[in-house]
Amino acid sequence: MPEAKFKLRKASDKSATIQLHFSYGTKKRFRYSTGYRIQNVKNWDSGKMRIKQVIEELDWNPVNKKLDKLEDHIVDFYFGLSLDERAKVNNEMLTELCDIFFDKKKANEEQQQLDLLPFFIKFIEDYKVKPLMSTGKPLKAGTAKTYNNAYNLLKRFNDDVYRVNYDTINIKFYNKFFKWLHENDYSTNYIGTQIKILKTILNAGIELGYHNTLEHKRKYFKKPSEEVNNIYLNQEELNKIFNLDLSNAETYKVGKKPLYLTAKKLDLARDLFLISANTGLRVSDFNRLKPKNIIKIDGKQYIKIITEKMQKPVTIPINSMVKSILDKRDGNPPDSMPEQHINYALKRIGFLAEINSKETIERTIGGVKTSDTKFKYELITNHCGRRSFCSNAYLSEMPTIDIMAISGHSTEKVFYNYIKVNDLQKAIKIGEHKFFN
Repeated sequence: MPEAKFKLRKASDKSATIQLHFSYGTKKRFRYSTGYRIQNVKNWDSGKMRIKQVIEELDWNPVNKKLDKLEDHIVDFYFGLSLDERAKVNNEMLTELCDIFFDKKKANEEQQQLDLLPFFIKFIEDYKVKPLMSTGKPLKAGTAKTYNNAYNLLKRFNDDVYRVNYDTINIKFYNKFFKWLHENDYSTNYIGTQIKILKTILNAGIELGYHNTLEHKRKYFKKPSEEVNNIYLNQEELNKIFNLDLSNAETYKVGKKPLYLTAKKLDLARDLFLISANTGLRVSDFNRLKPKNIIKIDGKQYIKIITEKMQKPVTIPINSMVKSILDKRDGNPPDSMPEQHINYALKRIGFLAEINSKETIERTIGGVKTSDTKFKYELITNHCGRRSFCSNAYLSEMPTIDIMAISGHSTEKVFYNYIKVNDLQKAIKIGEHKFFN
């Protein structure tokens, strides 16, 4: 007598895939993976050979119904044959039968259409090497890591709350996803990043013909954001860092690995940061400066580089502070240093330079407005250098259009959101205009 059973093939975690085991004669055994997966093996009823009715298994009902149909289908097929025909049945024939049942044969004959989550992974893997449609360049390592984190977050949401595919991307998905991110205490700007990346993936799916969903283009599907009062260092604070004697600085241990910040490493991080604070260069640019990027025109030195992010050439005059840093190395830029190492070092440098005013940072986390007060040196990062350049240049009355030519900001609106001068500072600067005199 033929007998169809369903058994689990366990994965490395708690999940498992469901397999069909079909016996149809002496030593005739057929196995076939249904492609269905359960989140936890404890949710499998081994007696009934079906998924238990539990919240964790969101698809328990449709999967169980499909297993019922598959069992009936293969048994009915076998009994529908004559005795002579049954003798000719083999595993290859049964594989084809199951492939047709799951439409796999059709998928092999036509281009297989990946759904959203599989396409998300394919997008990341493909565009680590292939040029992106938007930029013409592959994903950078840091960006690919951010996309991987976004995928893992969406996968968690898919597994725990709401099945995510092209057909379920709608206002219900948006509201549930937004609420879930808030409940997991993510900040407003972090949530905005997740929505932005998801919209990018959906747009790529349309371009490549995987779907024609347009819900993510509706007005409700917006990326939330809030302005956070991130710090910048004023000229006095930058001078304190520049004049700081690090020659006898004690080696300082940070991080879990750990990292030992020697006097030499502190000095290197300090100089890289000060180049950023005087040129507006991003870490991806100031950390790869070479002697060829230092040019001289009519006796004046400039940094000339094609920026990593925007892929645009920029030429920046070198001031006395940057010139002093270059002269310390016979006219050459400092060596590169891992970004996270610079961030560790900057906090130590800020402490030694006594950049210790109290700063309160306000942001929305989990839908709740929060404030956190820290010493200013604890908040210094690589990006603070670029922010300091833009803010100090603005206060020095450098024309906004000239600052933007260096910083790469495309609109004044974006630029004014970026600079970190308060309303009083802006008012004082504006008050010096001849209109108010």
